[in-house]
Amino acid sequence: MHNDYYETLGVPKTATDADIKKAYRKLAMKYHPDKNEGDKKSEKKFKEINEAYETLSDAKKRKQYDTFGTADPHAGMGGGHSHAGSSGAGFSGFEDVFSSMFGGARGRSKQADFDFSDLFGAADRARPQERPHSAEETPSLDVVRTEEIPIIDLILGTKLPITTVYNQSLTLNIPTGTKPGTKFKIKGKGRSAEWRTGDMYVIANVKMPKEVPDDIRKLLESIKYRL
Repeated sequence: MHNDYYETLGVPKTATDADIKKAYRKLAMKYHPDKNEGDKKSEKKFKEINEAYETLSDAKKRKQYDTFGTADPHAGMGGGHSHAGSSGAGFSGFEDVFSSMFGGARGRSKQADFDFSDLFGAADRARPQERPHSAEETPSLDVVRTEEIPIIDLILGTKLPITTVYNQSLTLNIPTGTKPGTKFKIKGKGRSAEWRTGDMYVIANVKMPKEVPDDIRKLLESIKYRL
C-alpha cells in the first residue's frame, strides 16, 4: 500500500500547483541519490516523492486520485476503493531542481566523443505508456555534473572517468587547452522515465594546487610566456 501522496509531499489536499511544486523541489533535493549514495531508505523515499509528484502535478490524475484514492483511470469501475494506485512514476522534475544547484556555468559546449545506447531503465519504460504531458508540464531528465580537473590536465588534455546516475562507467575526452567552465554533453546518459531519456552534462572546473613547490614555481616562471 502506497503512502498518501499529499502526506508524502507534506502538503494539504487544498495545496495549489505552486505549493506542490515547491514541496517537491525541496524533498527531491534532500533525498536525491547523488546526495545519499548507497542509502536504500533515501532511494525508496525519493521514488515515493516522484510518484506523488507525478500524480499531483497532473490535473487529470490528481482529480482521479482525489475521487477514488488512486491514479488508475480504471478505478471505481469495480467498486473497490483502494488507496493510492501504482502510477509507476519514473525520475522527473530535475531541471528545475538542479538549475538552482549548478546553473549558470559559462563556457563553450562540446559533444562528447561517444554515444552509447541506454542500458538502464528498461524495466520502467516497459509499462504501458500514459498520456504525454505538454512541453510546459514535462520536466527535463537531464543531469548536470561539475568536475574539478587539475589545471595541468586542462592545459595538456586528459581522459576523465565518469559515472552515470545508473552507475555506468564512461570515459570523457578532455581536449588540450580546455577552458575552465567548458560544458560537455553526453547524449542519452541522463535519467530515464517511461519513454524518455535525458542527457548528461559535465562542466569542467579548474582544480588549483594548494601549494606550489619552489622548483615547480621556477619551472613555471621559465615557461609562462611560452604558453
